[in-house]
Amino acid sequence: MTLELDTTLDLANWPDVLSWAAEASARGHSQLDIATAFLSQGSALGNIRAFTHLMRDPSFTKERGLSILKEAYTTTTDQLVKIIVLVTAHHTGARESLHSGERNEKTNKSGMQILQEYLRDIQGMGRIGMLPLEAEYRIFHAMLVTALTLNASQDVQQLISRLMGIAEIIGHKELTNRTTDFCTTALVSTSNYSESIALGRPQLQKPLVPGMQSSYVGVIVDMANAFLHIGAYKKSRQFLQEGLEKIPNSSSLLGYFQWIEAQSGHLSQTEELPKNWDRVARYGWQIEAFRELSRALAEGPHRAHHRRQHFLRIVEITNEGVDTRLSHDSTVERWLRARARLGLGEYSLARSELSRGEPCRPEDLLHRAWTNALHLELGMTVLPQLLKPMQELEEEARRIYADLQKIEHADPEGLTQLTARWMPAAVAYLGLMPDAIPDCRKALENVFRIKDRKSRWSMTVLPPALALSLTLDALGQEYQPGFSTNTNYQLRPLKQKVGDAEVWGPVVAPVTLALGLLRGGYLDAAREWLSVTRMAPEARGDLGEIAENIQVSFKQAAQGVLSFHQLLQRLEVLMV
Repeated sequence: MTLELDTTLDLANWPDVLSWAAEASARGHSQLDIATAFLSQGSALGNIRAFTHLMRDPSFTKERGLSILKEAYTTTTDQLVKIIVLVTAHHTGARESLHSGERNEKTNKSGMQILQEYLRDIQGMGRIGMLPLEAEYRIFHAMLVTALTLNASQDVQQLISRLMGIAEIIGHKELTNRTTDFCTTALVSTSNYSESIALGRPQLQKPLVPGMQSSYVGVIVDMANAFLHIGAYKKSRQFLQEGLEKIPNSSSLLGYFQWIEAQSGHLSQTEELPKNWDRVARYGWQIEAFRELSRALAEGPHRAHHRRQHFLRIVEITNEGVDTRLSHDSTVERWLRARARLGLGEYSLARSELSRGEPCRPEDLLHRAWTNALHLELGMTVLPQLLKPMQELEEEARRIYADLQKIEHADPEGLTQLTARWMPAAVAYLGLMPDAIPDCRKALENVFRIKDRKSRWSMTVLPPALALSLTLDALGQEYQPGFSTNTNYQLRPLKQKVGDAEVWGPVVAPVTLALGLLRGGYLDAAREWLSVTRMAPEARGDLGEIAENIQVSFKQAAQGVLSFHQLLQRLEVLMV
């Protein structure tokens, strides 16, 4: 049935327009039906109203939208309406940038200055009524989107207050809900997770209104993202699962679900990228890179070549959009590249990537923990110089876990698991170091021991050939032994699943933690660690001599006979 526009409807009265469109949607009319009805009015305001609903239709194209706005601009002499058209066009470009994660002509400070000029022009007109108030709302909304593309956190907070205030004055329920939903997204984008949860969670308690589905989905995604970044992965996953129960065919929810699963390391390594997802341009490369990282960590030491190929692919993926990518995503991009360089044994390049990273915001506990863990893992290699001393990195980690206690809904155990998925050695170290973090002690179970001796740590005994391979790998030396049938059988329990992802281990070499303790100057702790497990297994021939020299060198370093840098020099000679 064709939708006819109410001839008595005043298109300049925004609340009335919103109510009419909501009623049409409740009767089963699509966004395209509503847009077509407004276009039939044949006026500039009719085109503006139509544009809003066309944007929510799956068939919307930027070209079609701009042609409608062009017609509106060229068929009116009302300067206020012309400004609304210009603001709408700017908003479209900025929104496109935000969705794709790529900078465009609207993603710059001059765009914000233009919007400020429009605001001054409107305020200088002396117009009264609903239309100038609507124009102000649209300008502040466009400013907020622009601020998000510029990563201007301070501006975002101020603009949210202005936008929420104008929506309250306009006083339309749907507009207030849409504004609240969008401001929730803005808070998540600027890592204000506590505020976003407080603002967005009540929105999900409201009944799902026809025409508001995309906004409702947006809040679900925001909540999932917010909870993930405070370590609460299980809660994050729950939001998406409950959303998919209500809207099972939502390509957006399915896409974001895959994105969350990829970051947490639970995504199957063979699952394809989501189809028909409007954010695949922005987040597809992240899913692909995390999947390659997951594949790398699913390879055992006997498949070092395959593992290396996965790490190299991560470098390729993260480099592809580096020149145009929004700064929001640069933290993930650099972390992934640094993690790949670490896996390749290119420690100096990993350190270089970390040196270019921007500081994470206080409530971005996930990326704070991941960045800290990468620094720590570099500290447990033979890299001579770190960006920060071990003691400073340890204190950073303690602050992260202290901050977790201050944030409602934060999950220390969840954050530990999310970090250990990609950097098990760092988390094990945090559970071993002096003044250790209690939440990290369980990660010591991932450390293998060379011989079966009793200790207060529950560690796995590995076959000597594998133990030597992992020990030499931790010291920057690749060694691939030939495994017997019996050894392969012993290794089968090390293959497991995390969610839908296959994982090998994880196993952490004892020598890795010893390097961290000695770099930090903790000789007593290092001696205790050496009393629990050998640093290298006994072996035959040349490898046996190398293994014994490793054991002796670490023992001398723990006794203070060798300095840490002398230990590194000794190890370098041994590995030649």
